[in-house]
Amino acid sequence: MSPSFCFLTAILFLRDNYKIKINAPLHFSSFDSFEPFEAEISRRSPLAEIELKTAPADVRFPTTNQTRHCFTRYIEFNTCVAAKGEGAGDCEKFAKYYRALCPGEWIERWNEQRENGTFPGPL
Repeated sequence: MSPSFCFLTAILFLRDNYKIKINAPLHFSSFDSFEPFEAEISRRSPLAEIELKTAPADVRFPTTNQTRHCFTRYIEFNTCVAAKGEGAGDCEKFAKYYRALCPGEWIERWNEQRENGTFPGPL
């Protein structure tokens, strides 16, 4: 099997079974007949619908490098928790944003630094 066929297989599986919208056109010009494969996938029972979201665009961070955006959202979350308390629902959106933007290793390191009192940012 060619790598492009494997990729196409994965795309069609996600589209049919998880109701994921594919915004790019799919071209099948390299295959002789694609109908049997697509028919086999469409017979599968649909699974739960998955909604994938990430942090919304922020005009303060217009470039593709989102490092500063990640750091700012982490600080906004911790500032919100400090002001409103641990269980405040208003802070959850900031938690989702920084978790979507920041690598897990950074978050772990920043949490350790906050516990040790050596975190470099304002809190």
